[in-house]
Amino acid sequence: MPLGGATFRQILRRFSLQLRQRGSVLRKFSDTIGLVHFGTVHQHDDEYDAIRGFTASLTHKDTHYAVGTYNGFNIRLVNRFDVIRIAGNPHHEQLWTVMEIELDTKNVPHMFFVPTGREAGEYGRIYATQPNMQPLNSMIWDNKSPEFHGRFQILASPTHAHRVETLFTSPMIVGIASRFWPHGIEIEHGKILIYITEHRLDKAVLETALASSLWLAETIDEVTED
Repeated sequence: MPLGGATFRQILRRFSLQLRQRGSVLRKFSDTIGLVHFGTVHQHDDEYDAIRGFTASLTHKDTHYAVGTYNGFNIRLVNRFDVIRIAGNPHHEQLWTVMEIELDTKNVPHMFFVPTGREAGEYGRIYATQPNMQPLNSMIWDNKSPEFHGRFQILASPTHAHRVETLFTSPMIVGIASRFWPHGIEIEHGKILIYITEHRLDKAVLETALASSLWLAETIDEVTED
C-alpha cells in the first residue's frame, strides 16, 4: 500500500536537517564547477526533465537540482528522497545524491554496479523491479580482479554478457573497484548515474565522485569510438 501524502511529508520533515546539510554542500559544489542550481524541482512539471534511473518513482522528491557542462561533458546533479516499499518488507526512507554524466556513445547496454552488502538496502528496488537484470560476475570475470568481485556485483541482461565483457576490460573493472566503492553505478540510455548514499555529504566526496565519473565516461567513450 502506498504511503499517503501527509505521512510522506511527516517522514520528509524528519530528514529536514540532513536535507539542509546536503543542500548546502551541493549548492557550493555546483557553484564551484559552474553548474546552474535550480533548487527544488517537481517531477510532474513538464519543464523539468527529471533524472531517471532506478531511483525514479512516482513519489520521489528532488531538491538542489543543478545542470551544466564540465570538462566537455553534460552533467546534472540532484538530491533525491523517497520512501521505499518492497513487497514483504517494511518501508524505509532513502536519500541519494545522484550525479549524471552524459556519454558521447549511446551503445552501452543497461547495467548496474551494485556495491556489495547494499543489495537489500539502498539497491533493493533493482532486484524487486528488474528481474531481467542478472548477476554477471561469475559469467564473464570469474578469474579477474578479486578486489572488484569483493566490492561490486554487476547486473545486466544475460543477453548482453558478451557486450559487457567486451566493453569492460580488466583494467576498467580494476579502476571501477578502486575509484567508486561505496557508490553505486547505473548506465542507461547513454548516461552514467552515480548514486551517493553517505549519511553526511561533503565536498571531498563530491569531488572524488566527479573525478571518477569523468574518468569512466572518457574511458567508455574511448573504447566505443570504433
